[in-house]
Amino acid sequence: MFHTDAVQAAGYLDLDVRKLGVDLLSLSGHKFHGPKGTGVLFIRRGAPFLPFLLGGGQERERRSGTENIPGIVGLSVALETANSQREESSRHCAALRDRIVDQVLARVRGSRLNGHPTQRLPNNANFSFPGVEGEPILLGLDMAGVAASSGSACSSGSLEPSHVLLALGQSAEVARGSLRLTLGKDNTDEQVDYLLDVLVDLVERLRQLPSLTTAGS
Repeated sequence: MFHTDAVQAAGYLDLDVRKLGVDLLSLSGHKFHGPKGTGVLFIRRGAPFLPFLLGGGQERERRSGTENIPGIVGLSVALETANSQREESSRHCAALRDRIVDQVLARVRGSRLNGHPTQRLPNNANFSFPGVEGEPILLGLDMAGVAASSGSACSSGSLEPSHVLLALGQSAEVARGSLRLTLGKDNTDEQVDYLLDVLVDLVERLRQLPSLTTAGS
Protein backbone atom coordinates (compact mmCIF):
# COMPACT_ATOMS: atom_id res chain seq x y z
CA MET A 1 0.00 0.00 0.00
CA PHE A 2 1.26 3.47 -0.87
CA HIS A 3 -0.05 6.81 0.40
CA THR A 4 1.31 10.13 -0.79
CA ASP A 5 0.93 13.46 0.98
CA ALA A 6 0.38 15.66 -2.08
CA VAL A 7 -0.76 18.87 -0.38
CA GLN A 8 2.06 20.94 -1.91
CA ALA A 9 1.53 19.47 -5.40
CA ALA A 10 -2.01 20.61 -6.26
CA GLY A 11 -1.92 23.28 -8.93
CA TYR A 12 1.73 22.58 -9.78
CA LEU A 13 2.13 18.86 -10.55
CA ASP A 14 0.08 16.28 -12.43
CA LEU A 15 -2.14 14.48 -9.90
CA ASP A 16 -3.45 11.76 -12.20
CA VAL A 17 -3.62 8.93 -9.65
CA ARG A 18 -3.56 6.29 -12.42
CA LYS A 19 -0.22 7.62 -13.67
CA LEU A 20 1.11 8.00 -10.12
CA GLY A 21 0.07 4.47 -9.17
CA VAL A 22 -0.78 5.46 -5.59
CA ASP A 23 -3.34 3.72 -3.40
CA LEU A 24 -4.17 6.79 -1.33
CA LEU A 25 -3.50 10.50 -1.91
CA SER A 26 -4.33 13.47 0.31
CA LEU A 27 -4.81 17.16 -0.48
CA SER A 28 -5.62 20.24 1.59
CA GLY A 29 -7.99 22.87 0.21
CA HIS A 30 -6.21 26.00 1.41
CA LYS A 31 -3.07 25.06 -0.54
CA PHE A 32 -4.85 25.79 -3.83
CA HIS A 33 -7.07 28.69 -2.73
CA GLY A 34 -9.96 26.47 -1.66
CA PRO A 35 -11.97 26.79 1.57
CA LYS A 36 -9.85 26.40 4.68
CA GLY A 37 -10.58 23.29 6.68
CA THR A 38 -11.43 21.17 3.63
CA GLY A 39 -9.43 18.35 2.12
CA VAL A 40 -9.40 15.39 -0.22
CA LEU A 41 -8.54 11.78 0.43
CA PHE A 42 -8.37 9.61 -2.68
CA ILE A 43 -8.75 5.90 -1.93
CA ARG A 44 -8.14 3.40 -4.70
CA ARG A 45 -11.01 0.95 -5.09
CA GLY A 46 -10.35 -2.09 -2.92
CA ALA A 47 -7.73 -0.40 -0.71
CA PRO A 48 -8.21 -1.34 2.98
CA PHE A 49 -9.38 1.61 5.05
CA LEU A 50 -10.44 2.21 8.66
CA PRO A 51 -13.09 4.94 9.12
CA PHE A 52 -12.06 8.17 10.85
CA LEU A 53 -15.51 8.54 12.46
CA LEU A 54 -18.10 5.85 13.10
CA GLY A 55 -21.84 6.08 13.56
CA GLY A 56 -24.04 7.43 10.80
CA GLY A 57 -22.49 5.60 7.88
CA GLN A 58 -22.21 8.65 5.62
CA GLU A 59 -19.67 8.81 2.79
CA ARG A 60 -19.89 5.04 2.21
CA GLU A 61 -19.14 4.44 5.91
CA ARG A 62 -15.71 6.04 5.56
CA ARG A 63 -16.53 9.15 7.59
CA SER A 64 -19.78 9.52 9.48
CA GLY A 65 -21.34 12.95 9.91
CA THR A 66 -23.22 15.43 7.76
CA GLU A 67 -21.25 16.35 4.67
CA ASN A 68 -19.98 19.92 4.38
CA ILE A 69 -21.64 20.62 1.03
CA PRO A 70 -20.44 24.27 0.62
CA GLY A 71 -16.92 23.17 1.49
CA ILE A 72 -17.04 20.22 -0.92
CA VAL A 73 -18.30 22.36 -3.80
CA GLY A 74 -15.83 25.16 -3.08
CA LEU A 75 -12.95 22.69 -2.87
CA SER A 76 -13.99 21.02 -6.13
CA VAL A 77 -14.16 24.32 -8.03
CA ALA A 78 -10.83 25.48 -6.56
CA LEU A 79 -9.12 22.23 -7.56
CA GLU A 80 -10.53 22.38 -11.09
CA THR A 81 -9.34 26.00 -11.39
CA ALA A 82 -5.88 25.18 -10.01
CA ASN A 83 -5.50 22.29 -12.43
CA SER A 84 -6.61 24.37 -15.44
CA GLN A 85 -4.02 27.05 -14.52
CA ARG A 86 -1.30 24.56 -13.57
CA GLU A 87 1.14 25.17 -16.43
CA GLU A 88 0.81 28.96 -16.26
CA SER A 89 1.14 29.04 -12.47
CA SER A 90 4.14 26.71 -12.56
CA ARG A 91 5.98 28.88 -15.10
CA HIS A 92 5.20 32.04 -13.14
CA CYS A 93 6.29 30.63 -9.78
CA ALA A 94 9.38 28.91 -11.18
CA ALA A 95 10.62 32.20 -12.62
CA LEU A 96 10.17 33.94 -9.26
CA ARG A 97 11.71 31.00 -7.40
CA ASP A 98 14.78 31.03 -9.64
CA ARG A 99 15.23 34.76 -9.02
CA ILE A 100 15.06 34.20 -5.28
CA VAL A 101 17.52 31.31 -5.41
CA ASP A 102 20.02 33.16 -7.60
CA GLN A 103 19.86 36.36 -5.58
CA VAL A 104 19.98 34.77 -2.13
CA LEU A 105 22.98 32.63 -3.04
CA ALA A 106 24.71 35.66 -4.57
CA ARG A 107 23.89 38.23 -1.89
CA VAL A 108 23.81 36.30 1.39
CA ARG A 109 27.29 35.04 2.17
CA GLY A 110 27.51 31.37 3.04
CA SER A 111 23.88 30.66 2.15
CA ARG A 112 23.00 27.19 0.90
CA LEU A 113 20.11 25.92 -1.21
CA ASN A 114 18.61 22.75 0.24
CA GLY A 115 17.56 20.22 -2.37
CA HIS A 116 18.10 19.99 -6.11
CA PRO A 117 18.36 23.34 -7.96
CA THR A 118 15.69 22.45 -10.55
CA GLN A 119 14.10 19.08 -9.66
CA ARG A 120 11.82 20.57 -7.04
CA LEU A 121 8.38 22.14 -6.79
CA PRO A 122 8.22 25.26 -8.98
CA ASN A 123 7.07 27.41 -6.06
CA ASN A 124 9.43 26.19 -3.34
CA ALA A 125 12.84 27.38 -2.16
CA ASN A 126 14.56 26.17 1.00
CA PHE A 127 17.78 27.71 2.31
CA SER A 128 20.17 27.27 5.20
CA PHE A 129 22.11 30.17 6.67
CA PRO A 130 24.99 28.80 8.77
CA GLY A 131 25.58 30.82 11.89
CA VAL A 132 21.99 32.01 12.33
CA GLU A 133 19.02 30.30 13.97
CA GLY A 134 15.87 29.98 11.88
CA GLU A 135 13.54 31.38 14.54
CA PRO A 136 14.91 34.95 14.63
CA ILE A 137 14.91 34.97 10.82
CA LEU A 138 11.20 34.13 10.88
CA LEU A 139 10.48 36.77 13.51
CA GLY A 140 12.30 39.42 11.51
CA LEU A 141 10.50 38.49 8.30
CA ASP A 142 7.15 38.45 10.08
CA MET A 143 7.75 41.97 11.43
CA ALA A 144 8.48 43.03 7.85
CA GLY A 145 5.23 41.48 6.60
CA VAL A 146 6.76 38.40 4.98
CA ALA A 147 5.21 34.99 5.75
CA ALA A 148 7.74 32.13 5.79
CA SER A 149 8.60 28.96 7.68
CA SER A 150 11.64 27.17 9.01
CA GLY A 151 10.15 23.73 8.34
CA SER A 152 6.91 22.00 7.47
CA ALA A 153 3.68 23.50 8.80
CA CYS A 154 2.89 20.29 10.69
CA SER A 155 6.07 20.66 12.76
CA SER A 156 5.97 24.44 13.20
CA GLY A 157 5.70 24.12 16.99
CA SER A 158 8.95 22.18 17.25
CA LEU A 159 12.36 23.72 17.85
CA GLU A 160 14.13 20.60 16.62
CA PRO A 161 15.97 20.79 13.29
CA SER A 162 14.14 19.40 10.26
CA HIS A 163 14.45 15.61 10.11
CA VAL A 164 14.33 15.92 6.31
CA LEU A 165 17.38 18.19 6.22
CA LEU A 166 19.17 15.88 8.63
CA ALA A 167 18.39 12.94 6.34
CA LEU A 168 19.86 14.93 3.44
CA GLY A 169 23.13 15.14 5.32
CA GLN A 170 22.87 18.56 6.93
CA SER A 171 24.33 19.01 10.39
CA ALA A 172 21.89 19.89 13.18
CA GLU A 173 23.48 23.34 13.46
CA VAL A 174 23.02 24.17 9.79
CA ALA A 175 19.51 22.66 9.70
CA ARG A 176 18.43 24.97 12.55
CA GLY A 177 19.18 27.93 10.30
CA SER A 178 16.83 26.83 7.54
CA LEU A 179 14.17 28.92 5.84
CA ARG A 180 11.34 27.72 3.59
CA LEU A 181 9.76 30.14 1.13
CA THR A 182 6.67 29.13 -0.83
CA LEU A 183 5.30 31.19 -3.70
CA GLY A 184 1.81 31.46 -5.19
CA LYS A 185 0.31 32.51 -8.47
CA ASP A 186 -0.49 35.99 -7.10
CA ASN A 187 3.06 36.83 -5.99
CA THR A 188 4.83 39.53 -7.99
CA ASP A 189 8.34 40.61 -8.96
CA GLU A 190 7.98 43.62 -6.67
CA GLN A 191 7.24 41.35 -3.71
CA VAL A 192 10.30 39.25 -4.53
CA ASP A 193 12.45 42.40 -4.65
CA TYR A 194 11.12 43.41 -1.23
CA LEU A 195 11.73 39.94 0.21
CA LEU A 196 15.32 39.89 -1.04
CA ASP A 197 16.13 43.31 0.38
CA VAL A 198 14.63 42.42 3.77
CA LEU A 199 16.21 38.96 3.96
CA VAL A 200 19.73 40.01 2.97
CA ASP A 201 19.78 42.83 5.53
CA LEU A 202 18.16 40.68 8.22
CA VAL A 203 20.62 37.77 8.02
CA GLU A 204 23.61 40.11 8.12
CA ARG A 205 22.23 41.97 11.16
CA LEU A 206 21.50 38.72 12.99
CA ARG A 207 25.03 37.48 12.38
CA GLN A 208 26.29 40.52 14.26
CA LEU A 209 24.30 39.48 17.34
CA PRO A 210 26.13 36.55 19.00
CA SER A 211 23.14 35.65 21.15
CA LEU A 212 21.08 34.87 18.04
CA THR A 213 23.61 32.77 16.17
CA THR A 214 23.95 29.01 16.25
CA ALA A 215 27.52 29.11 17.51
CA GLY A 216 27.88 26.75 20.45
CA SER A 217 24.28 25.55 20.25
